[in-house]
Amino acid sequence: MDVEVEYGSSNELHASANTSPPIAPDLLARRFEILDKSEAFEDVDGEFKFTKTLVVYRDGKNIYHAVSKARSSELSNLSINQLTTKVVIPVTAYSPLFVPTFTQAPDPLPLNAYVKKPSLISYDRIHYGLLEDNIADNVLAEIQVCELLKQNSHPNIARYLGCQVLDGRIVGICFAKYEKTLMEAVNPHSFMKRKFSTTRQGVSNYSQQLDGIKDGIKHLHSLELVHNDLNPSNIMIDGSTWIIIDFGSCRYKGESLDGVGRTYEWFDEAVHSSLPQNDLDALREIRNWLEGAPADTFQFKE
Repeated sequence: MDVEVEYGSSNELHASANTSPPIAPDLLARRFEILDKSEAFEDVDGEFKFTKTLVVYRDGKNIYHAVSKARSSELSNLSINQLTTKVVIPVTAYSPLFVPTFTQAPDPLPLNAYVKKPSLISYDRIHYGLLEDNIADNVLAEIQVCELLKQNSHPNIARYLGCQVLDGRIVGICFAKYEKTLMEAVNPHSFMKRKFSTTRQGVSNYSQQLDGIKDGIKHLHSLELVHNDLNPSNIMIDGSTWIIIDFGSCRYKGESLDGVGRTYEWFDEAVHSSLPQNDLDALREIRNWLEGAPADTFQFKE
C-alpha cells in the first residue's frame, strides 16, 4: 500500500532573543504531525499479539520513524514525548535526485492526478540494515519502469505523468487518477481471501475486464517486465476498464525478488525470481477470488 507523505519546506519559525517574539505554544504544537502509523504483531506462543505501533511523523523540517506502545486508535492525542526509538529519516533515504532524462510532471498538476509517495513505515528495518538508501533506490527503479511504459503505453496500464520535483529531488511519482481499486469495489472491508464470500458489488460482469488485465500483463511481458505484485488493490476500476497500477515490485524477467515488497496472500512465497508465471498465477487467483471459489481452490497460502 502506497503511503502518502507530504513533502515540502516547512514554515518553521525561528525564535531570536533579540529580534523575534516567543513562539506561541499552539504554533509549536503544529510542528508535530503524524504522517503514517501501522500496528505490529508478533507470534507469541502460537498466537499473534499486538506489540507496538510504528509511527512516521514530522517535527519541524525533519521526518522521523518511532515506536509507540499504544494502539493505533489511541494516537489522536499522542505527544512526541510518548514515542521511543526515534530515528530521523534523512531526505536522501527516500527522495532521490531528479535525473534530467526523466519526465517532470506538470506544475501545477492536473486535478485528475494521483501522486504516489514512498512508504516510510518500515524505515527502521532499512536504517539498521546495509542499504539505508533502499527506498530512494526503489523510487528510481519504479520511475525507470514508468518511463519505459510511457514510451510503450497500453490502455490497461496506468498512465504515468512524470516526477514531482522539489529542490532538485523527486518527492512523488505522478499518475492519472482512477475511480477506485478492485478491492474497494468488491471487498471494501478487506476481509481475508479465504473468509471472503464475494458479492461482486459494482462488478456485474468481470470476464471482459479481466481479459483487459491479461492483455496489460502480456504487454509488460513483451517489454521483458514482470509486475510481481498483481492483486485486487493494484487494479483500478475506471468506468468499464480495469487498470494495472503500482510498479514498485516490477522487475525485468529473471531478476531476483529478494527484498522486493509483495502483497501477503497474493504471491507464492517459494518463488524468489521475477517470472512471467508470477503474474499469470496471480491473475488466476484474482479470478477465483471474484468467483467466490472454495478455500482449497486458492494457490497462495494465507
